[in-house]
Amino acid sequence: MMIQTADLNTLPEGTLLPVLPGEVDGISTHFLALAAGKAYERTPDKIGGFVYLFTGGRGRVQQGVSNWEVTEIGLFVPQPGEPFKITAAAERLEVLELAVEFTAQDRILYEANKHKIQSFQTYSSCGTYQERVKSAKTISRTLLPEYTFPRLCIGSVETNGPDQVAAHRHPMLEQLFYGLKDNNCTVRADQETIAFSENQLLHIPLGSSHGVEVREGHKLHYIWIDLFKDEAGMEWITQEHVPDP
Repeated sequence: MMIQTADLNTLPEGTLLPVLPGEVDGISTHFLALAAGKAYERTPDKIGGFVYLFTGGRGRVQQGVSNWEVTEIGLFVPQPGEPFKITAAAERLEVLELAVEFTAQDRILYEANKHKIQSFQTYSSCGTYQERVKSAKTISRTLLPEYTFPRLCIGSVETNGPDQVAAHRHPMLEQLFYGLKDNNCTVRADQETIAFSENQLLHIPLGSSHGVEVREGHKLHYIWIDLFKDEAGMEWITQEHVPDP
């Protein structure tokens, strides 16, 4: 399998557009760029399934009596069945929508764990962790922890070159990478090598030996999105990600 990529810089404003459609079973990704002052409104399904990543710009989110200001990278998990509104402030606001297709078991897990889910998470307040495939200077963050949202975990990796995320495999999950501002590195998967830049979404081939390298004078900064085959697979994260004190 090949690394599949999509350049989100080329997508027009104002419409929720599919990105890498059909690439990963069980999850669909859409990108939305709102011009200054524009808004997007939606009523999510009554049974969970949606997560929104704010990847650039400023704005606000409203759902029910709750209001959150978007001033940095952040994550929003809407309450099912309740309308919400995302509004761009005085600059373009960029949003990545993740829609997970819930199985019957996912619905049960969602109801059991929804009290653990933080509706709005800012980047600067995320917990950090260490991982054996990363250097000591790497900053790794957790945006959506394991065992909260069914089968889905989200985090980020940040470092300056020269550095790398060493080659590794995880056949129990599908993984997407989203390049944040100034991200400029190289992704390797088995025998394939591609450039990975900001505002780019890519899919790591399932089960491939993959890693990321960044040269001196450049930055590595991306969000990882892990969709597990089942809840039991999340045990991998508990073994590999060691929370910082």
